[in-house]
Amino acid sequence: MEAPITLPEYQEAMTRIAPYVRHTPLVEAFPWKIAHDIEVRLKAECCQVTGSFKARGAFNRVLNLSDAVKKQGLATASGGNFGAAVAYVGQRLGLPADIFVMNTSTALTRARIEHYGARLTVAGDFWDQSWDAAGAHVKTTGGALLHPYADRDVVIGQGTTALEILADWPEVETLVVSIGGGGLIAGIAQAAKLLNPDIRVVGVEAAGCPTLYTCRQQQKIVKLENVKTTVPILAARSTEPINFGLIEQYVDELVLVPENLVEATAKEVWMQTGLAIELGAATAVATVSEGCFATRKGEKIAIVLCGGGTNGI
Repeated sequence: MEAPITLPEYQEAMTRIAPYVRHTPLVEAFPWKIAHDIEVRLKAECCQVTGSFKARGAFNRVLNLSDAVKKQGLATASGGNFGAAVAYVGQRLGLPADIFVMNTSTALTRARIEHYGARLTVAGDFWDQSWDAAGAHVKTTGGALLHPYADRDVVIGQGTTALEILADWPEVETLVVSIGGGGLIAGIAQAAKLLNPDIRVVGVEAAGCPTLYTCRQQQKIVKLENVKTTVPILAARSTEPINFGLIEQYVDELVLVPENLVEATAKEVWMQTGLAIELGAATAVATVSEGCFATRKGEKIAIVLCGGGTNGI
């Protein structure tokens, strides 16, 4: 059994990845403060290198590898953001990278991965098929197979987002984070609670893919058979033990957001702040702007904008 992750591990990761990632800003969101009598700031991971928080976990994972393994290359399967992050890690560190994507991946996703110099392979209709192809590649060539969210070093890297939020806004009382596979919220929730046990962490899923919501209800990891969501970046049908365990221990509340609110919210964020966000980030914002969970007067809330996109433009 692995030892529990400690606060120093998050702090060391923050120092380790600092030369390679951006300390992203907290942007004040005045309309929500006025409308709901709360104070909201947006953690703009949409401004992170490669366009999402994924660079944090990718760099922390790879920088912890041995030189011998790194030189053999990096490989992963991705719907987009983690693939771009690993491709960028390879470019920055001078390492070969192979990214496996699904047939349904967008032209923009493929172009971004190739822009950073990675080798792109299209394999399968679903993520697990691409993952199997990446695993077969690594068995043949050697190197490191990097999981997008079910990995200790990746979770720790993502958790550095919370350290930045609390450093920039020590008075923050609530963190709101969207959930796909669970790697982002797992790291953020634990890191935040280790620094401030009284902070509230709210996890957000699109109503059409209530993966962690269902896992919590059934008190076990489940795999959803029918997923009908307009937010593909959050459409993970299951999670993994490392993520589920941390979410159960450190996330206070899980909220489902109606699908019809998401795209309009992305447009509203663009109009109010000039931030171009993906639908996964808009899902977290909609949770607050549409009052999907209870808040109190004057509550200080930070919403993590997990990634950038053109949905709101």
